[in-house]
Amino acid sequence: MNKKVLIITYYWPPAGGPGVQRVLKFAKYLPEFGWDPIILTVSDGEYPAIDESLAKDIPNNCKVYKTKALEPNFFYRKFTGMKAGEKIPVANLAQKNVSWKKKLANWVRLNLFIPDAKIGWIPYAVSEGKRIIKKENPDIIFSSSPPPTVHLIAKKLAKWSKIKWVADFRDPWTKIHYLQNQKVNPVSKRRNERLERNVVNECNKASCVSANFINLITENRKDKFEIITNGYDIETDGIAKPTKPNEKFTILYIGGLTWNRYYKSFFIWLIELINNGDLDRNKVRIKLAGSIEPTIKREIEEMFSELNILDLEGYLPHSEAISLMQKADLLLLFLEQVEGYEGHIPGKLFEYLSTYNRILGLGNTGGESSQILENSNAGKIFEPRNEQEIKKYIISEFCNWQNGKKSEINSSNIDKFSRRQLTEQLATLFEKL
Repeated sequence: MNKKVLIITYYWPPAGGPGVQRVLKFAKYLPEFGWDPIILTVSDGEYPAIDESLAKDIPNNCKVYKTKALEPNFFYRKFTGMKAGEKIPVANLAQKNVSWKKKLANWVRLNLFIPDAKIGWIPYAVSEGKRIIKKENPDIIFSSSPPPTVHLIAKKLAKWSKIKWVADFRDPWTKIHYLQNQKVNPVSKRRNERLERNVVNECNKASCVSANFINLITENRKDKFEIITNGYDIETDGIAKPTKPNEKFTILYIGGLTWNRYYKSFFIWLIELINNGDLDRNKVRIKLAGSIEPTIKREIEEMFSELNILDLEGYLPHSEAISLMQKADLLLLFLEQVEGYEGHIPGKLFEYLSTYNRILGLGNTGGESSQILENSNAGKIFEPRNEQEIKKYIISEFCNWQNGKKSEINSSNIDKFSRRQLTEQLATLFEKL
């Protein structure tokens, strides 16, 4: 008979985007390793995207409990002039050139809503969590952030029930990238740091997606952490590859495009290669799929206006995004342009790897993403200033495409990132407790 784990997560289908993938895939495969998931989440959450297709991954007989939550988003939209129902970007605090109203609203969010804007969920989740524990008698509590509010809920429930608790970090907390250039008053900053320390100290174990992120979360309690990376799901990401090559060399970027991940120079150099004849404009197509910051979108559209080689796909359901990855010839990976963020491994990197297509990345070459690509021989990350190397790489991949050649990829260093294997690692952590 399987044991039970109470999973506390804000993001759950129909939520779309990368935030939901990690917990959903854990829940999907945990029953294979002796653990039945019980989900505690919100009803009508404030999600940056909706993806109904993800519901198919929810395991049979998985119990999902949803509660209401008090969120400030209605007032935020009203004050900043957004339309009712308009999606608030997940990287809202990283936006540039915003109005004074948004600046003021963001200041309020950063200084008064500690640790995040989801704190209004706490009383509802704790009340429902106690009811679930009495009814279901789970063996482990597991919470996955962001938002960090989920850990505060888990901490209260673990203390009340004396059940062992694992805290999972998909991103850093107080040192997450968008806080580095924000105006946070010292009192709020210290309070947030104290909450973070308390969570790390009081959880029984913790998991994190990268070694560097552990360093950003704690200095003294690294012994509590185990690295469990993100990954790819061979059952849903293993779509059959096209039987014939693309008519045009297809360069694809998937995911959100914010100022922290926007490398304008790359697009300029790509256009130069076309205008100089290094790439045949009649044989090249560039596609961007995902939510793009409006100012960036306008700038890219203007740059490519005369070439007629650009497709902006917008946000796509996960299955459609995977299909695009499978059909691409060169996949783009843009890392966060944040100092000390070597642990940034975008979730889509693993889905890119599952396609066995070539990858070109821009960002920190000494980070963990670069190491993964090097070990798998699936591509390369370049420092953004290395114009000539980047151009040579693009030309080389274009020539390989024309000649029908593909580089050999180390599959053994890709297989270890399967969601099933990563879930087994998590189940083993549960068993140790």
